[in-house]
Amino acid sequence: MQKTAQIYYDKDVQLSPLTTSTIAVVGYGNQGRAHALNLKESGLKVIAAARPGGKAWQQAEADGFSPMPIDEAVRVADVIALLLPDEVMPSVFRNNIKGNLQESKTFVFAHGFAVTNRTIELPATADVILVAPTGPGRQVRSLYTEGKGLPALIAVEMDNSGKAMAKALAYAKAIGSTRAGAILTTFKEETVTDLFCEQAVLCGGMPELIKASFTTLVERGYQPELAYISCLKEVKLIADLLFTQGIDGMRSAISNTAKYGSAVAGPAIINSDAKRRLGSLLNDIEDGKFARGFVREAEEGMPATREFVVQEANSKLAKVGKSMKETLSF
Repeated sequence: MQKTAQIYYDKDVQLSPLTTSTIAVVGYGNQGRAHALNLKESGLKVIAAARPGGKAWQQAEADGFSPMPIDEAVRVADVIALLLPDEVMPSVFRNNIKGNLQESKTFVFAHGFAVTNRTIELPATADVILVAPTGPGRQVRSLYTEGKGLPALIAVEMDNSGKAMAKALAYAKAIGSTRAGAILTTFKEETVTDLFCEQAVLCGGMPELIKASFTTLVERGYQPELAYISCLKEVKLIADLLFTQGIDGMRSAISNTAKYGSAVAGPAIINSDAKRRLGSLLNDIEDGKFARGFVREAEEGMPATREFVVQEANSKLAKVGKSMKETLSF
């Protein structure tokens, strides 16, 4: 039987497990800046750790922090929030963090990739926790300032202090997530579901479907501008309905023509063969094949990724979109 999700809210959580701690936020970027500001405004002691003189360092200073170099920050901090990109984390951990860990620390992650795929070697005496907001850092920050919060996934991988879960909940509360709800999970579950949905739907499957649909129309002689609007711009209308009302609600809001079309076309496109390929994709994520490929790609300077991005930028779809942005107001 499927378990009911365990969700924690503000009323269930105290900040006290972190009130005497110093938290070093390593990686003052998309998530890091939002976490650092929210933690600070929740009354916790926060250090912004960054490369001296770099863009992140300058932003932290502009935000009112007195930033520290990473190696210095991790020496004095009790809690280290590693909010770096997955491909950057191993080298930063190896060069700036590992040799400066003089005592037991608590490590916080906003994504489980490094822990699940063991791209870094954490001390056996550490507490290792996950607090993964379900959206970008700018939303973590904007909702917090509005008195709201973005839901987060929380997990404990290592609990040497016996207080790791309390720390995870306190951290989630401090960034505003327990205002909306913090959902208990595991590092592996968060990692696998996040990577799978990115690849199968959000950043892989959906853009490829848009591109293929656009190309099909254009190759049959239909105007590229109309194909662009129909296949790309109108995605937002359906995405908004899906977000606010779910699939059933979306269906109730569209025309009968669209309902019938979805009934006959959807299962024909996402058929048993597509589901088999999705299963293979999930296998590659679960057994670490995707992670190993990503690590190799990062070590080589991301050549395949950069080539793909250039091709996308030079595609007919991208050029039509750029032209339409200049000629039409959306």
